[in-house]
Amino acid sequence: MEVLIGLVALLFATVVVVAVGDRTGLPWPPLMAILAGVAMLFPRIPESQVPPQLMLPIFIPPLLWALARRTSWASIRRNWRVVVQLSVILVVITAFAVGFSAYLLVPSLTLAGAVVLGAAISPPDPVAVDAVAEPAGVPRRLTATLQTEGLFNDAASIVVFNLGLSVLLRGEEISWWEAIATFLYAAGSAVLIGLLLGRGAAWFNNRLASAVAGNAFTWVIPFATFIVAEEIHSSGVIAIVVAAIEFNSRNGAGAEDRLSGSAFWEVVELLFTGVAFGLIGLSVRTAIEEVGAQLWHAVWLGLVLSVVAVAVRAFYLYLIYLHNRKKGRRIGAPLRLQEVLLLTWGGMRGLVTLALVLSIPPTAGFGLYSQLPVIALVVLVVTMVIPGLLLPWLMRVLDLEHGPDAFGDQARARLEARARFAAGEVLERYIHDIPADQLEALRRRFEEDIHVDIDDDHHAADRQRILAEKAARMNRIRLEALYASQAELLRARRERDVDPAILDDVLYDVDSQILATEKRLSK
Repeated sequence: MEVLIGLVALLFATVVVVAVGDRTGLPWPPLMAILAGVAMLFPRIPESQVPPQLMLPIFIPPLLWALARRTSWASIRRNWRVVVQLSVILVVITAFAVGFSAYLLVPSLTLAGAVVLGAAISPPDPVAVDAVAEPAGVPRRLTATLQTEGLFNDAASIVVFNLGLSVLLRGEEISWWEAIATFLYAAGSAVLIGLLLGRGAAWFNNRLASAVAGNAFTWVIPFATFIVAEEIHSSGVIAIVVAAIEFNSRNGAGAEDRLSGSAFWEVVELLFTGVAFGLIGLSVRTAIEEVGAQLWHAVWLGLVLSVVAVAVRAFYLYLIYLHNRKKGRRIGAPLRLQEVLLLTWGGMRGLVTLALVLSIPPTAGFGLYSQLPVIALVVLVVTMVIPGLLLPWLMRVLDLEHGPDAFGDQARARLEARARFAAGEVLERYIHDIPADQLEALRRRFEEDIHVDIDDDHHAADRQRILAEKAARMNRIRLEALYASQAELLRARRERDVDPAILDDVLYDVDSQILATEKRLSK
């Protein structure tokens, strides 16, 4: 019962903290972690913890699916450098840099143990970054970079983590070639699993007549994908991302299904994110109790390793900035020094770091075992809580609203113009069939009142019938135009230079108008 009470309390606290964040303009996930952490300092509040081995299987599938469904294959192809440079190379470099620093600072720590610790600290959490960046007003190009990085970086860190852990547990040495082969197998098999399951799930979902059943089915897919991938020692993270993108690229959902699915996954993402950040705060008391007299040593070590992780990220991003400037690129990130700082600031660690650290078994012979939870929490405070709360302030200081942008501030306007043009082509076919003023009204707003001239001697019933017939005709024409806009936007989603997140916002508006028009015609 205590677990249920704790879960309900976290869900309720999530709703309250989101409202507070909206009122104050502060990102709500760090506030949630702080609230839960402060609450756990009161001894009468019971502890509610999820077993460490279940944290990733419970939270990663739905949260990664919710994030990946907002991207596309075209976007991944456009940002392939981000995947290679940030999601793989930077994660591996950070893992070894942090691990080597810990190895030098702690004499009792083995080299394998240092690699395990470095791998756990190395990946920025996509959930933390996504939950904090957009509410803070980070430009879409930079948000897209952080989101793309977050989709795949967990995979690289988990592979390095598992390799180091196997050395700790079995005492077997692993060669560089074996490590590379393990990573290639985990990534390659995950891509294959994701493609097969995503394509099969889309085929099945397209044959479901119920939007409710379809939404329920999308809830099952990420968990099933994760389980299948992990059972064959593949990367569950990559498999989920690939399955989500493939599913959305082949999903033939209509306006109603898309709108209900969007609302469903927004609620799922909100509540799961809230519980995840709440669990970070709930681990404070246990971490302090277990570390005992080594508390301040663990805090000091966590601070040092946090600084190393941030410094490595800043230096690496600065090198990418120099390369982009030398090549004269205007697509990608970072393109300015301000962006180097912001992307460094956005390297927020979160639930993945905590889950990996807590999943280290006591039988691993880890020299810092009792200090690990505190080290992880300090890293989270330094890289996520403090930067998350200060991100709105940093945005004002850096003034990133003006400058180069891969999509431009007019990205939404361009997509809306394409949708209007597609609708206009439909309306042109009716130029000789309907009055010019009504055609112009449809062209401008699709929502103007219909004015008809009816002789005064018509009976009221005739007036109503004629008006209803003309209104129905206008709505049918309007619906046809909206379908054309919808089709144009769905085609645009497959284009390399279109941001799928911005397009989905425009498509949401068109879908809403389609649904409203369909309901008017059905009356």
